[in-house]
Amino acid sequence: MHRPTFKTIVTSHRVASSSGTLPARVINPAGLSGLPPLVVLHGISRNADELVDLFAPVAEKRGRIVVVPHFSEPDWPHFQRPCRAARPDQALLAMLSHLAMIDNAFAGPVDLFGHSGGAQLAHRFAMLYPHRVGQLNLAAAGWYCLPDTSMAYPYGLGIDAEPTSLPWARRHQQALSAYLRLSVRVFIGLEDSLRDDALRKTPQLDRVQGLTRIARAQTYVAHFRKAAQALGITPDISLTHLPGVGHDVAQAIRDAGLATKVAWGVNTSGTWPSLAVAS
Repeated sequence: MHRPTFKTIVTSHRVASSSGTLPARVINPAGLSGLPPLVVLHGISRNADELVDLFAPVAEKRGRIVVVPHFSEPDWPHFQRPCRAARPDQALLAMLSHLAMIDNAFAGPVDLFGHSGGAQLAHRFAMLYPHRVGQLNLAAAGWYCLPDTSMAYPYGLGIDAEPTSLPWARRHQQALSAYLRLSVRVFIGLEDSLRDDALRKTPQLDRVQGLTRIARAQTYVAHFRKAAQALGITPDISLTHLPGVGHDVAQAIRDAGLATKVAWGVNTSGTWPSLAVAS
């Protein structure tokens, strides 16, 4: 008896919200594992198409639906952080609501992965909407909003003399306990030590979070653990160094298996299964 051969299908979606229109491509593998969908957020290179190509083989092998939004520069000149001028968080919520009407897999929490500017958006989205996030995967963020009220927003959750910081700091504080209960995986290339033009540099940021993305990743993990423990929460966060990798998500995926690590998840010992990474 002849059986039909099913293949991975990539569909395109475009969703309007009060904050702007957001397109996305969805990788739908032939066989599904039952794991929650994975949302992949690009950095300032806005290489959404490349990420679709890089994640498609892993999505097929793992049986995971993968969503890759595209925050284009004309429509979203600033997408890394929700603020008065830009609400990428609302656009992402609208996309997830749209996909939930098509596929019930999106009705619950989704896993998030972001690289660089995408990692900035990912962790800030998770701080605002922890109930919509399963596992949070952050790679090479330039800087972080630390769960620490001793530092003024946006570097921390404290409130300074700037009136506009008050509502944003309070929004993040309201969901802090749920955010600190998330499973968080932080990745950083061991060669990602350049203070390039894309890296945000201020005296306060350099002093508190460190001079490089490596130092800032370590600072974020340490502050996350401290904040969780202060609330009596056992933190579920890890930091993975990627040997030979700079600030290049394609290199991290091809040479260090980053897409595989994210798509498969991590067990409690912090190790991943040995898997071939598609080239």
